[in-house]
Amino acid sequence: MSKSNNITWHDSEITKEERQQQNGHKSAVIWFTGLSVSGKSTVSVALEKVLFNLGK
Repeated sequence: MSKSNNITWHDSEITKEERQQQNGHKSAVIWFTGLSVSGKSTVSVALEKVLFNLGK
């Protein structure tokens, strides 16, 4: 399997360890797909903060 050139990693403000400690289980992944500059990164950063603050 070849490495994809169109996937970009974005660092999180909340660590994996913080997420796992709060929820008592391993974390999951949500994939956002769409056209370039359609706001995927902006939405994902905001959603991550909201979900974490809600204890999700």
